[in-house]
Amino acid sequence: MEKNKSFVYILRCADDTLYTGFTTDVARRLEEHQQGSLKCKYTRAESRRPVILESAWAVEGPRGQALRIEAFIKKLKRDEKLNLIQSPDQLSKWYQMKKETIIVCKPL
Repeated sequence: MEKNKSFVYILRCADDTLYTGFTTDVARRLEEHQQGSLKCKYTRAESRRPVILESAWAVEGPRGQALRIEAFIKKLKRDEKLNLIQSPDQLSKWYQMKKETIIVCKPL
């Protein structure tokens, strides 16, 4: 993975909840979630592990852009998140429609 690149991801937890996060290293962050690291408050509970990486996007631009996308996804309803998982290439379009701002992000 490229240095200084940001990623936004969605995990499906063992209790069937969806968790959205931001990272600069998807593999490292997924391992932290799997291990119940103290850094991962939501997935630390054993009832939420193991987790499955459902979708991830590489975000072009400054880190703040990825954090805004993370916040945007967190505000979506569950069925919208599930639709986004099924059609990850639609994130840019949805964001532009709702926020009237163009973003560049690509599904992994």
